Amino acid sequence: MIIENTFIQGDPLWHEARIDSIGGTGISKIITTKGIRSKSREDYLIEKASQRITRKTKKIFQSYEMAWGHTYEPEARSLFEFVNGIELSQCAMIFAGEAKNWHISPDGFNLEKEVGWETKCPQLKEFKNTIDKGKLPTKHILQIQSSLALTGWDTWYFMSYFPGLKPFIIPVSRDENLISIIKAEINIFNRDLEKLITNLKGE
Repeated sequence: MIIENTFIQGDPLWHEARIDSIGGTGISKIITTKGIRSKSREDYLIEKASQRITRKTKKIFQSYEMAWGHTYEPEARSLFEFVNGIELSQCAMIFAGEAKNWHISPDGFNLEKEVGWETKCPQLKEFKNTIDKGKLPTKHILQIQSSLALTGWDTWYFMSYFPGLKPFIIPVSRDENLISIIKAEINIFNRDLEKLITNLKGE
């Protein structure tokens, strides 16, 4: 596990580093929460191959919802630290190993306690839906389990935050079956990606 602190999330160097690496949010393009291969896997292979060959990525349009989440994340972080008594560190990304072909970009973590933190600051409708269901939303399962898979830690906190309302905070434990699939499929994907690039280049 390698913690990258020489740049910050969102910097040009961060975007450059992501070209050669599979991120936590990219896992859902490889497998589903049931551990089977995603229908978008082949398209994601092409997308990553294009990035590796050209060293370019698509520009990300920041929607209103994304800007909202970015605005309120520091507020959510401070509240989490106060409520749980856990001081959070930040970094650009955490790589699985020296190959740096698999990473996560955590919202926060505590290295001493070996816990991570992922927050979402959605619009009220989604926030209420999470509160009503009282559990980790399905669409965030792979991101958090891949974070647990990469770090080897036992707990990753999930927080849903809406300003002025009581936050939803739960500790998420390891799903060992899903984690074993995540690790295997990332290795296979990276192997397939190398083969695809080699074939495209005619090497």
